[in-house]
Amino acid sequence: MKAYRLFIMILVAGFLTGCSYLDVVPDNLATLEMVFNTKSSAEKYLFTCYSFVPEHGKNGTDPGMDCGDEVWYFNDISSEFSNQTTFWIAKGMQNTNSPLVDYWNGANWGKSMFVALRDCNTFIENVDRVPDLTAYEKAQWKSEVMVLKAFYHFWLMRMYGPIPVIRTNIPVSADEDEVRVVREPIDDVVDYCVKLIDDAVEYLPMNIQAEASDMGRITRPAALAIKAKILATAASPFFNGNTDYANFVNEEGNHFFNQTFDAGKWKKASDACKAAIECAEEAGHGLYEFINQSAFSLSDETILSLTNRCKVTDRWNRELIWGCGNSGIVNLQIICQPWLELDYSADGRYYNAFNGTFAPTLAVAETFYSKNGVPINEDPDYDYENRYSTRVAAEEDRYYISPGYTTAALHFDREPRFYSTLGFDGSSWYGIGKLDDENTWYLQAKAGQVSGKRGALYSITGYFAKKLVRYQNTMLPTSIIIESYPFPIIRLADLYLLYAECLNEAEYESGSVPDECYTYIDLVRSRAGLAGVRDSWRKHSVNPDKPNTCEGFREIVRQERMIELALEGQRFWDIRRWNLTDKYFNVDMKGWDVNQSATSEYYKLTTYYTRQYNRRDNLWPLKEYDCIVNPKLIQNPNW
Repeated sequence: MKAYRLFIMILVAGFLTGCSYLDVVPDNLATLEMVFNTKSSAEKYLFTCYSFVPEHGKNGTDPGMDCGDEVWYFNDISSEFSNQTTFWIAKGMQNTNSPLVDYWNGANWGKSMFVALRDCNTFIENVDRVPDLTAYEKAQWKSEVMVLKAFYHFWLMRMYGPIPVIRTNIPVSADEDEVRVVREPIDDVVDYCVKLIDDAVEYLPMNIQAEASDMGRITRPAALAIKAKILATAASPFFNGNTDYANFVNEEGNHFFNQTFDAGKWKKASDACKAAIECAEEAGHGLYEFINQSAFSLSDETILSLTNRCKVTDRWNRELIWGCGNSGIVNLQIICQPWLELDYSADGRYYNAFNGTFAPTLAVAETFYSKNGVPINEDPDYDYENRYSTRVAAEEDRYYISPGYTTAALHFDREPRFYSTLGFDGSSWYGIGKLDDENTWYLQAKAGQVSGKRGALYSITGYFAKKLVRYQNTMLPTSIIIESYPFPIIRLADLYLLYAECLNEAEYESGSVPDECYTYIDLVRSRAGLAGVRDSWRKHSVNPDKPNTCEGFREIVRQERMIELALEGQRFWDIRRWNLTDKYFNVDMKGWDVNQSATSEYYKLTTYYTRQYNRRDNLWPLKEYDCIVNPKLIQNPNW
């Protein structure tokens, strides 16, 4: 097994698209004078500041990937490929003795954000001393680090709530009381982050010029997008007037969470989203569209499917506002890619590989719209009550489902993003060595079949994450050749939907949905092959007036975000900021009975885990030892 993994990594080494930020400051630069004595060494320190950006998309380290309800795993096996540190949090195993995914201290697969903030402060305080840097370079580099500093504070705030704000480094000569930092209210943290970005954005470039070496560095559109995310989070119900934390106060009795809802925060967030969108579009960003450059003439269905798949996996495409490549995306693709032929696992080395173990849940499958662009439980033309029965695919289904194959009725008559995001028993899987969509792969995922359970490692739900796998990868009987890609931290469609959400919330008390809300949500829907919101609901929903009310539009735009950004680590954070974790996370996890080989038995719903999500899990705990060493730190509620 180890030899198998090593061989994969050797094969992909030439394809990694990671940034040059691995070139961090060397250990032998012992003093600040040496570090900031030349442009070269200062640049390495700049890359050190970047090196703390959490590895988005990497299971085990990115809470958004598998702390929520989007993905489940077959068991608790922990390894290089199936490390489930974040998944253990989903199973209620978080603790105060040794917190999982600890970004406070940098333990259990978390990076220390406070070390990151210390290094950012050091850079900001000293970069002006570098003699061979131009004034423009000094201003730009300092501004990049200021935005990183804001992002690292935001990352901590989302996880822990109130945090200490590290405005400057504490001097070595500081007394004991000065070292004991305190947590600050959410609003103070947000205001500080926003000010950092506002002060920095003027000096940032609109685009990356040296693409070979600088992709992933902060641009002006990225900075404004981060600001929009911060303000949208602060305006959301979890952080805005959350009375669940009425008793969560500091030593002076001041609330860490403001206790009065402030609608003005949504206005600030919507303005920030609009500014970020305008800047991104000015810089040349736009929604991704797949262009067929293969030797084969592809169907409209396949081209649309690839548009909605490659918007994530096509490297550095125009929709990506900020992202950074890393080797974790190679491993992610391995655990998302199901086996396609028996020969690939003909001997023991390959038979036990972790392919296909990253399993999207039934909840995700049911979130996608019908082919008419409305929720399946609202579409009178969709047989919602019998969705768990079976149906045989016809010839006209061939670009999505194998003709003549029997699969769940749930898998028919769905919107294009359903088929570009998920693989399932009977579904097509374009690419991976087959570029003619008239001769494509089809999954067979029942027990004993090529893509199903044949050993200890398998998809527990019967679903596979097609969206996260580059179609250009190849599988050979002796190897898997994988190309990495920068996992999206923020892309333009995210901003479009966030703007529609924030603008609607800003006008919620008026009861009227602003026209721009429809404009931006419909841009995303059009790219997905769907009609506009108002047309779709008027023609195909049992609730035709739903888009015309702020309450109805709120529900629509939230579902649109869960569909468009599915499996990208966004749903977990969205559900938390909407304060809906009880509704989505405190439920039984269900899927198909993957232990069965007969169709009639496979398509019986089974509960594979009864989840008990505690309200305290909404905030990461501080390590108990930290609270002992620094009595001024107040532990999060109920930990």
